[in-house]
Amino acid sequence: MNEPIQVSQRFRRIVEATVRELLTNAASDERLIPHLENADHRRRQALLVRKQLERAFRLMELLGAARTDSDRAA
Repeated sequence: MNEPIQVSQRFRRIVEATVRELLTNAASDERLIPHLENADHRRRQALLVRKQLERAFRLMELLGAARTDSDRAA
């Protein structure tokens, strides 16, 4: 089994905030899609949403594999 990745609490908080921001932005951007008239704009907006979600999920996977000093003490 692989060793967990050690990260600082500050790094964890920054990544968690980034995940929240990506998910919030993706939801907001997705709500705009039906209001766009141009099919290419809708396609690009959907691509943006997909990429935001992919990045958020990759960061969540990183956090799942990461441990801080406080995690080790518990």
